[in-house]
Amino acid sequence: MAVLAVVSLSCSQQLQRRYDQRHGTSSASSRDGSERTYDSDYRSNNGTYKRDYDKVATDGIRDDSRITSSPGSADYNQQLVSQYQEMDKLAEVVLYELDNLESRYNVLISEYKTAKTSQKDLLSDQLDRISSDQLVLYRAYTNIYRNGKTNWTSVKRDVESDLRSVRKVENR
Repeated sequence: MAVLAVVSLSCSQQLQRRYDQRHGTSSASSRDGSERTYDSDYRSNNGTYKRDYDKVATDGIRDDSRITSSPGSADYNQQLVSQYQEMDKLAEVVLYELDNLESRYNVLISEYKTAKTSQKDLLSDQLDRISSDQLVLYRAYTNIYRNGKTNWTSVKRDVESDLRSVRKVENR
């Protein structure tokens, strides 16, 4: 019975910590929940606890640092349009690289068909590399449109890094 009580107490403390982390509150490391402490920022006028949306907003930071206008304004819309144009340009580069890889893949496949056994191992390694590079570029392309609006600077950096790795260009 005592073991069951200890296990349930530790589980409830862990659940309380998770709840506190998600909702911007804090708990004292005491055994009972009645000694829980909250910052004054979380207390509303009537004594009940409220969620700290400033903390929630900073936890899920959106990188719209380039877009400084308020949504709905003409300036904001223009900045968003220019960001989408940048996204489309980078996506076109990714598609161009995918076309190049596909052409190279087709050439190697035709060589593989007529190659001797000793050359097939080398060609199969190159084909495997091309396949993995294609997968990297497909993921980069989807990343542009899936995460580009909310975190463009990070997505752009990641996609350009992927392009450099596929092109076998060293970072300078």
